[in-house]
Amino acid sequence: MTTMTDSNDTTSLKRRDLFRGLGAGAIGAAAVAVSGATPAEAAQPDPNDPTAARYRETEHVRKAYALAAF
Repeated sequence: MTTMTDSNDTTSLKRRDLFRGLGAGAIGAAAVAVSGATPAEAAQPDPNDPTAARYRETEHVRKAYALAAF
């Protein structure tokens, strides 16, 4: 049998966990803002690199397109 105080204890613990998580998130956001971190830029592939993985329309790709009615 649960009493009213048991229910309140679990609710208050859940609420505390929520506020603890929000506090940690705010601290993390502030740390990023203060550090001046910028989003990483994607590296541009070298167009002269013959080993780079690129899309190539080969015979089997054309066959797949034909079968799929693209």
